[in-house]
Amino acid sequence: MGGMRGLTTLVAATVAAGTIATGIAVSGGGPPPTDPPAPDPHTVVAHGVGTVRVAEPAKRTNASVERAVRAARRDAIPRAVERARDEARTLAEAAGLKVSEPVGVARDVSPVGWFDEDTGRFGVGRWCGPITTYRRGHRRVHHGCHKPPRVTVRVTLTLAAA
Repeated sequence: MGGMRGLTTLVAATVAAGTIATGIAVSGGGPPPTDPPAPDPHTVVAHGVGTVRVAEPAKRTNASVERAVRAARRDAIPRAVERARDEARTLAEAAGLKVSEPVGVARDVSPVGWFDEDTGRFGVGRWCGPITTYRRGHRRVHHGCHKPPRVTVRVTLTLAAA
């Protein structure tokens, strides 16, 4: 019977040790991040940012602010691509290469859960909602629409190089 008690203690200790190790791994954020994949040979990868002011709609509604933000985003994309192209040329010249046509482009987006003012103050695509203000110690909640002052677009451009 003493052997059974020892086995039970051993199993309990093993389970406890495994639980503690799992807790440490989870609380530590998991495994370290991996390096981004290496670019394809004979390419140059560059990043660019385009920022455009968002026009004030005649009347602020969710739909009108969304239209203004989308229009600003459409204008910001070419600026971001052009800045990425300029950076790629500079990188290629420094490495003794010449860039040619683009072989890939991607819009860089914020990670999930990261607040990005360009997507909506009250959620993705939601620009209107409850706004809380404080005046002389009094709290006031009213419905309002927030228009971001500007939209920023980030892109990654991959160009062929020789």
